Amino acid sequence: MRNIDDQAIRWASTSKPALGGISFFIVFLLVLTQHPIYFAAYELPFNTKLIGVLAACTVGFLAGLADDAYNTNPLLKSLAQGLSAVILIATGSFIELFDYTWLNYSFTFLWVVGLMNSINMLDNMDGITTTASIFALLAMLIVMFFNNQFSSVYFTLMIGLLGALFGFLFFNWHPSKMYMGDTGSQFLGISLAALSI
Repeated sequence: MRNIDDQAIRWASTSKPALGGISFFIVFLLVLTQHPIYFAAYELPFNTKLIGVLAACTVGFLAGLADDAYNTNPLLKSLAQGLSAVILIATGSFIELFDYTWLNYSFTFLWVVGLMNSINMLDNMDGITTTASIFALLAMLIVMFFNNQFSSVYFTLMIGLLGALFGFLFFNWHPSKMYMGDTGSQFLGISLAALSI
């Protein structure tokens, strides 16, 4: 897959492959299936929340993939972002800050859609989105480390995503040889939103 439309590649002057996002999603799925092997003493908690995270990340990935391939209408991307947020909320992954449930749901919806758009808009310079995502994941890992959550599937997912990002950064650092595309930025946006919740 290559971005050949000037609008799709934003400020780039040359065509480069936008395959980073596909590799992120593949690593995400591989890590999810490998977790029980490395943590045999702990069952993979395929509860409603984890299924919701997987479903929301899949929606974000597919929306980004469709946008990279067909340059879809922005409304479709917005609907996919909203659907990702609704899936997380419906499966029990939401921010709990307020006494009123509807406020928590609203804040979560804004958090998910806002983060997906922020990561997407940040993806306009070589390495910037990758680096920002690495630091965000490192911050979350530190929190989990101090809470002794090493066996958590979310800890493993963060490690896997970090590995994928570091590997991708080699090709994305200036002068970049590869882009993550909307596939990567949408997937990273929903992943960071879900994992941070």
